[in-house]
Amino acid sequence: MRVMQALIAVLFFRILLPVTVLFVALLRAGLLSLKETSVALTLTGAILSSALLLCTPAIASSTGLHEHRLLPGFGQIAPDVSYYLDQKGDLLLEDIMTRSFDKVREYPPQFGYTEAAVWLNFRYSNPGDIVWLSVNYPMLDDVQVFILDEHQKLLSAYPLGDRLYFVERVLLRPEFTVPLPSSVSLVSVYLRVQSGSSLEVPMTISEDAVLRKTMENSAWVQGLFFGAVVMLGLYHTLIFLSSGDRSYFYFGGLSLAMALIQATLWGRSYQFLWPESPDWNDIAVSALINTSNFFGVLYIAKVVKICESHRLINIAAMALAAISGLMVALSLYFPYADVIYPTLLLSMMTFLTCATMVVVRMRRGYPPAFAVFVAGLMYTLGSASYILGKLGVFNNSLLLDNALALGQLLQVLLFAFALSVRMAMDKELRERAQRDTAHAQAMLLETEREQNVRLDQEVKARTQELREANARLEKISTTDSLTGLYNRRHFDEVLEREYGRAAREGKALSLIMFDLDYFKNLNDTQGHAFGDEALRQTALRIQDVLNRPADMAFRYGGEEFVILLPDTEASAAHILARQIWTAMRSEPVVMKDQTVRLTISIGIATAMPDKDNSYYTLLKRADEKLYQAKNEGRDRICI
Repeated sequence: MRVMQALIAVLFFRILLPVTVLFVALLRAGLLSLKETSVALTLTGAILSSALLLCTPAIASSTGLHEHRLLPGFGQIAPDVSYYLDQKGDLLLEDIMTRSFDKVREYPPQFGYTEAAVWLNFRYSNPGDIVWLSVNYPMLDDVQVFILDEHQKLLSAYPLGDRLYFVERVLLRPEFTVPLPSSVSLVSVYLRVQSGSSLEVPMTISEDAVLRKTMENSAWVQGLFFGAVVMLGLYHTLIFLSSGDRSYFYFGGLSLAMALIQATLWGRSYQFLWPESPDWNDIAVSALINTSNFFGVLYIAKVVKICESHRLINIAAMALAAISGLMVALSLYFPYADVIYPTLLLSMMTFLTCATMVVVRMRRGYPPAFAVFVAGLMYTLGSASYILGKLGVFNNSLLLDNALALGQLLQVLLFAFALSVRMAMDKELRERAQRDTAHAQAMLLETEREQNVRLDQEVKARTQELREANARLEKISTTDSLTGLYNRRHFDEVLEREYGRAAREGKALSLIMFDLDYFKNLNDTQGHAFGDEALRQTALRIQDVLNRPADMAFRYGGEEFVILLPDTEASAAHILARQIWTAMRSEPVVMKDQTVRLTISIGIATAMPDKDNSYYTLLKRADEKLYQAKNEGRDRICI
């Protein structure tokens, strides 16, 4: 499972995100067409969806051994899970304990849209560790859990529901989760559930470790869905900003609205986006559904170009878009229960209008309409299955719980494909219209191209010559002409830079400073030519010793040399200095018939730079150590 999750994470973060950004950049640069870019991103989304579907069986198998739903007669659960409908919703726990309950005939207990309060009761025994009871439907408004001991004495009570702030939950997760204490005897659990949304109560009991694993798996699955849909939406919004084509804006808005709808149904919006706004969370679904209706009808009308063939249908589509926009505003002021039925009715009208537009254009053989038809079919099947499950027509299952999300994902991918097909057709028409004119201008363009090529070649040649000249000047300005080492001016720049870097990274910086002993006397007795040769051979021996790219040698002035050692402690600097000292003593300096054995005096300074000190301090300490070596008799190392 962890390997699969790691692969999916790499697929999403290392492929989808960078590829999306790259495609937008290539599109803006004109290196890819809109069709090529859209198709490529659609294929990337399809790969991600496949990985998501492959991951689903692994998740099911990893949790099925240690987690069970509340079914009659299972394990430590008493044989009956029963319910009572409180039509007025005014009964208390004391009242409900005396009422006669009916057995739950199917899982999960579901009652459609009802204003009644539903009481559920079951008993359990758990002699082991604490387990968790989860009510796995985040849209429930009011959930109250009461736990009673064998003598019907209240042990604990938990007020839950999406009318409370998210931080008030026992466990901060989208589902409503409470602990069930350990008990050898049978313990009774009562749940009171009431909601303006579809009332269903899917419940599971899980061990602590399994619950955490389930939370992790849910986060992966839902995160990948949101990543695919949101990235497609943002991508097409960026194309809208680049091209100005409103089709991309409508598609981007539709994708983001659908992602938010699913996030709200899964409880993730309340968890991450508005955890302190229960009132907004109550109306978010209806507002978002109307938002998706608004963008959806505009997108379909635009992508199938209904205005070119059927103006009346186009007017009806624009009217529905206006009504959907009005319903978005009304959803912000009226309760969910008051607007959900008009919203569902408007959604049905929007669907019929969009279907009419698509079928009409399909009959005329318009290719994008076929892709839109398949996309709408996928979403229709998913949403219809989901709604019928919520209304209690079908028994809920894992597939039904995620049918809307699956339909949305397939719809988004196919909508993106339809848009790319339409843009490809538009591009082909534009190219066909421009082909005759382009042929007449071909010779002129070819001449201009040749001139531009020659000019570009000349510019490149002059630019290269300028770069080479600048490089030579830079080398001359930073290099000592006699020894080939860096010069004093470059040393001052590098020392300040490396000192600042060492201060930021908290690393040691060492400086080796040395000069040739009795060099003035050498010049006087052997001549300046021999002195120059001695300096050159000294530079060569320094370069033979240095083996790290970061270590740099400089001619500091006259017969004096400096070696800068980043990230080097005093002990390592001392080893390097001794190697240089040995290299100078081991072989004499030879020029023709002149042979002289030279020695050097070395001073070493090491510091841990910080912002309060200056690199001059390090340079001064190295210089002091050099003079100490000279004063103590030369031919030595002082540190």
